[in-house]
Amino acid sequence: MGIGVVIASAALARAGSDDGLRAAAERISADKIRAHTIVLGGDALEGRAPGTPGGARAAAYIAAQLESFGVEPFGDDGGFLQAVPLESSQPLSGCRLTVSGVGEDRRLRLGEDYLLQTTGAQTWLPRPAPMVFVGYGIVAPEFDYNDYADVDVRGKVAVFLSGEPESEDPDYFAGVERTPYASMEAKMRIALSRGAVGSVLVPVVGGNPEDDWEWLERQYAFAHLGLAYTVPKHLGLLLRPAVARDLFTDALYDFDQVLSMAARHSLRAFHLPVNLSFEGEFRTRSFLAANVVGRIQGSSPKLADTAVVVSAHYDHLGVGPAVDGDPIYNGVIDNAIGVAGVLDIARVLASSPDRPRRSVVVLFTTAEEEGNLGASYFLDHPPVPLSTMVANINVDGLAFFDGFEDVVGIGAELSDLGDILHQAAAQRGLAVNRPAEFAYGREAFERSEQVVFAEAGIPAILVNEGLAWQHHSHEEAVRLAQAWFEQRYHTPDDDLLQPLDFAAAREHAALVLTLIQMVADARQAPEWKPGVPYAYRRLLSVSEEAGSLGEPP
Repeated sequence: MGIGVVIASAALARAGSDDGLRAAAERISADKIRAHTIVLGGDALEGRAPGTPGGARAAAYIAAQLESFGVEPFGDDGGFLQAVPLESSQPLSGCRLTVSGVGEDRRLRLGEDYLLQTTGAQTWLPRPAPMVFVGYGIVAPEFDYNDYADVDVRGKVAVFLSGEPESEDPDYFAGVERTPYASMEAKMRIALSRGAVGSVLVPVVGGNPEDDWEWLERQYAFAHLGLAYTVPKHLGLLLRPAVARDLFTDALYDFDQVLSMAARHSLRAFHLPVNLSFEGEFRTRSFLAANVVGRIQGSSPKLADTAVVVSAHYDHLGVGPAVDGDPIYNGVIDNAIGVAGVLDIARVLASSPDRPRRSVVVLFTTAEEEGNLGASYFLDHPPVPLSTMVANINVDGLAFFDGFEDVVGIGAELSDLGDILHQAAAQRGLAVNRPAEFAYGREAFERSEQVVFAEAGIPAILVNEGLAWQHHSHEEAVRLAQAWFEQRYHTPDDDLLQPLDFAAAREHAALVLTLIQMVADARQAPEWKPGVPYAYRRLLSVSEEAGSLGEPP
């Protein structure tokens, strides 16, 4: 759909004038976004990892900026910070992963042969456990698909390939888009529910396996973080494909046959003639990191107790394996520039003489890179009831290549927020599109903090720029975007030395501000579309909160 979409329900129409929206958007400053980005993305903050001095300085900077704007503190004890208890676990070289059963026992080397997805005491597997190959490790009843149908993995280690069945049918594993079943976390949950004592993923999808492994090795070099009250998981690891090949020696099918079966959509489960044991050695610590939370009070006596939550994570990976001599993973696009944009949005809203009806909560989270931990803690310990949070608008990066003429709403199809995005885009002279070159389906929705809000029942959306760039062809835009993800994403090269178009970032932030104002001023709160599973959680939270107050739900 294009910019001519009309919102059907008059209840969603904004009360404020178009002139007022334009005036507010024009106050967004490219220079201020640049200044914040330079501070947050600079080497002095050392990549803003949770629990590090650089992470603490980033939180202090954000809080100081909010205070200077006149934003109300909304964290712990009347301040801007919300303490988030985290536990860190760093695998050490003394970890012992042993494969036995084929010839002599073989001890694998951490980093070179395998990487740990989970760490800590729950990962120990001191007695050798049998290994079972289970295809992709997926059980998806809606697609009549079950890799565990013919095998029992209780007390065993489940071995599965990365990815999921390939399809061009949108009704079967979402066609060319990736579904959440492809994630390591989903595969581990399924294995655990089937009684497996461990999970082994063999990454075999795309690119050169050796180059892919070097990239994975850098990503897994950092300490693992978890909330202090997180439920333990079982052993989970990634096995280098060249090493995994040996597991299939003397099995019913060898590794090449398995890959051939995967290509033909004829994978089957079978036992492997090997056992696995693991004894871990970890450096652990418990510490407090911080979310930064502020509120801009709404203007309506009736609606000011409800809020639109605008989120952006300020953490990144910190200091890690050096690439070309540079060990600092600055995270400028992911997500210093997004934080900078939300800071300037907060400045404009806090100083506006015509504030929206609902309040706006600005939430800057920690530990997003380790699984949205800061957002999860915020929703587990909310400063106001969840039922009063009418929407989440997440900002994970801003446009930085070039000016743009279209945007993508990740999660737009799930709730009324998609309809309001069309109206906001039209206000800014932009189209709303979904480029075919990139997956923007359910899996993309579940990759950042908007999904945590959705799982709490709160309608949520992430807005990205599209591929209709002002000074580049569509083909050039695709090439540049793909190259950035392949060469800079989660590397030290996502730094201040890369070309940055802050005029494009300003336009992106202006659109987000317009969307915020429209949602905050709407007569009716956004709702989930019919059939969206998150809607049940919304009804449940409203019911639970009404019951705790002694009111009928």
